[in-house]
Amino acid sequence: MSALSVEPPYSAFAEADGQPLEDGYIWIGTVNLNPVTNPIAAYWDSALTISAVQPIRTSGGYAVYQGTPSRIYAASDYSIQVQNKNGTVVYTSLNGNAFGGGSVVTNATGNGVQTIFPVSSFPVAIYISGVYQNQNTYTFANGSVTFTQAPPFNSIIEFVF
Repeated sequence: MSALSVEPPYSAFAEADGQPLEDGYIWIGTVNLNPVTNPIAAYWDSALTISAVQPIRTSGGYAVYQGTPSRIYAASDYSIQVQNKNGTVVYTSLNGNAFGGGSVVTNATGNGVQTIFPVSSFPVAIYISGVYQNQNTYTFANGSVTFTQAPPFNSIIEFVF
């Protein structure tokens, strides 16, 4: 029996402290270049007909279109930078599509105490209960991810490789 990854319907972005990113900015740009200075067209629909004006704003950790959490689409590989309301970078990737299709996901469950989790290799992304974890909230060494704070009791931890 094969396993299917159940994923949240919308990408969630978090502040450095793990709280949902409120009034943040999302920039989508040319792959391997700074997205703020090299933006590309971004869209609100998979048909690429509804243009998203950049920077895209966040509410409750989600990219929002007309006040509703929404997905963002691009016609090609892209870079991404996410900033908080003060313009401080909280996430950046020069190849935002690096963990698109073909990724492998390993799950663990938080118990509110454990901070060290063995993994097969360095994860390209980590989510706790569907919320993306900034790289300053964990370290990777000797085949283990160590969180700065224990994931909450019964939280689902997704390691994306």
